[in-house]
Amino acid sequence: MGDSCIGTWHLVDTDDRSLCLSGDSRSGSLAYAAMLICTGVHWSFENERALESIVAGHLPDLLSLKLLHRQYLCQGEICDLVATNADRQLVIIELKNNEDRYVVQQLTRYYESLTLERPWLDQINYTQPARLIAIAPSFHRHNFIDRKYNRLNLEFFTFQVIQQQDGFWLQLSSVDTHDTASIPLNYSEVNLPPADDLPAPPQRLLEALGAMPPDVQQNILALRDRVLRFDPRIQEVETAQSIGYGRGQKNWCVELSFDCKQSDPILFLWLPLLSYRRKKAIGRHRIWTDWTTVLYWVHVPSGLGRAKPMEEWQQIPPEKHPRKYLTGGKFKYVADRFSPNIALHFGCTEQTASLQAIVDAALQQWQAKL
Repeated sequence: MGDSCIGTWHLVDTDDRSLCLSGDSRSGSLAYAAMLICTGVHWSFENERALESIVAGHLPDLLSLKLLHRQYLCQGEICDLVATNADRQLVIIELKNNEDRYVVQQLTRYYESLTLERPWLDQINYTQPARLIAIAPSFHRHNFIDRKYNRLNLEFFTFQVIQQQDGFWLQLSSVDTHDTASIPLNYSEVNLPPADDLPAPPQRLLEALGAMPPDVQQNILALRDRVLRFDPRIQEVETAQSIGYGRGQKNWCVELSFDCKQSDPILFLWLPLLSYRRKKAIGRHRIWTDWTTVLYWVHVPSGLGRAKPMEEWQQIPPEKHPRKYLTGGKFKYVADRFSPNIALHFGCTEQTASLQAIVDAALQQWQAKL
């Protein structure tokens, strides 16, 4: 690519890092999706969430900090990142993808809320002065005036996305000391196959694909292609949280839903219910998949549902384990492992765990109802 550019790139950080999600005790290896945009010669993140994900996943490398929580709700305030260091100081980080005049006031409010609530007493020494860090592409002069008359320890860092011959890099620079730290941004561009007779994929889907390996990207795009070509009456309907496929919003057969706590789209298919009394009833099922094989499934009438595979429940620390959810009650909380013989009930002609075959069954059930 030359010095000038206009376009969108989908990046994925593939490092194996542990991230504690907001309001959640779960941690594990996650892929951090990051979308870059370029106008002229300047690259940046498309939105603040993408910037936050990258910084949160690389705090040790960028600032020698340990992440405690992301999007932490405290006293009615939501802190972008809460962290600590080797000296057990409280560190609060506010990120801005554009210049902002009020970042000092925000950090001050977050400091007040956290020192009143005093979470993580085993990891933070609240008798030490806190570090309040603002990260932005640039700082308005009002930020420096506000900081000058504030008694708290406020640090300003600017960021840049730099394109070099070996790829893209995120660079942080201290406004005060001019020290810099950089991390590589490993990108995976979404290569769209030629399909002149189909509309381009929705932007929300492209953003999700940017966090996946190329082979998985192509599997999902092929699935979309298969669904849209199955019947000319199938429409692609985008809502705030989902992309549905069917005849209008009330008659879907396939749905890709999106959740801020995971990068992969969540797949739902309309398939026969396992009920002897209502053999022909069709219900909405959540499907866990590697985008080749169906792994788990559960009936979810609406929303994302509360069910998880048992392996996911077991990853929750025992002291946080909501054991009361696993037995009884109105809702099903443990997803069923998919067995190939269930495919026969769903309308397949043979036992299989192939995602393509199960999607085809959902499409055929949908078509039969029209």
